[in-house]
Amino acid sequence: MLRWKYSRPLLGLFVALLALAPLLGANPLSHPGLQQTMAVAFIWGGLALTYDLLFGFTGLLSFGHALYFATGVYVSCILINHEVVAWWLAGLISIAVSALLALLVGAASLRTSGITFAMVTLAFGEAGHVIIQRNFFNLTGGENGIALNADLIPSFWISVANTKYIYWAALAALIFTYVVIWWVTESSAGRVFAALRDNELRVQVLGLNTQRFKLLAFVISAALAALLGNVMLIAAGSAAPRFADAGVTISLLLMVVLGGAVTRWGAVIGGIFYSVATTRMQDLTQQDSFKTIPKWIGGPIAEPAFVLGLLFIFVVMFAPGGLSGAYYRLRLRAITKKSQ
Repeated sequence: MLRWKYSRPLLGLFVALLALAPLLGANPLSHPGLQQTMAVAFIWGGLALTYDLLFGFTGLLSFGHALYFATGVYVSCILINHEVVAWWLAGLISIAVSALLALLVGAASLRTSGITFAMVTLAFGEAGHVIIQRNFFNLTGGENGIALNADLIPSFWISVANTKYIYWAALAALIFTYVVIWWVTESSAGRVFAALRDNELRVQVLGLNTQRFKLLAFVISAALAALLGNVMLIAAGSAAPRFADAGVTISLLLMVVLGGAVTRWGAVIGGIFYSVATTRMQDLTQQDSFKTIPKWIGGPIAEPAFVLGLLFIFVVMFAPGGLSGAYYRLRLRAITKKSQ
């Protein structure tokens, strides 16, 4: 009862404060630099949530999720730069293309299971990365990527003074992603996803088409990843091969584990934390005081992946369930102590 009575209004108030912060005078989020940092963090939080739909809710360990994110970035950028359609229509088309790609890749990869499924998705993801990096069709710009033509998008997406609009777009995309995944996971299809994760054989015995439901999760997560890719295109101002790298998917797995799978908000917190921590650690290494640290200490610390990897090991060993799991355990302990 306490959960439903207080947590939702508090969450709504917190989101409202985040949305209004750029307009509330002197505060950290009134500065364009932090707005940009948080916009990117919101995108990663949403992307981690789309991966949680696959990994946490449905039990599908995919290593090719970055492919759909990159599809959203690249298809939209190519359509805009070549003036094929308006910028907003380019975004919708990129989402449709990503969903169709997920349908095809999913139909092939879901014929397998377990580690074989993970390897097949990795193969598809790396194939997409190679196509982008090698610039086979003379559209992706190769290793340099392609810069978004600023003259072909609205002026409010451009310049440092308008960073707040990118911040709002990223926050809106995160909220939309959360609402869609909440609706899906609370629906009858979501209950089937959970049953597939726990015992696929039992679902088959009930006469349900397990492949169809897995494919549904695949397509929904891909479409939402492409949506977030469109916002990343605006935030980054370019489409780069790094968005399609397998390391992106591995980072998403790390975000979900850090935040806690299945809780929804845990994946979001994990994604935001990972993004902000990576950015701040990179900024820290540029300061003069950091250069005085011995190399045997400073060297590993200078690599965010090393530090966050250690944190990942710590969470897996000592805090299963991630940050959200730790929160629920502390809350249960407090309720138990209060009732005694």
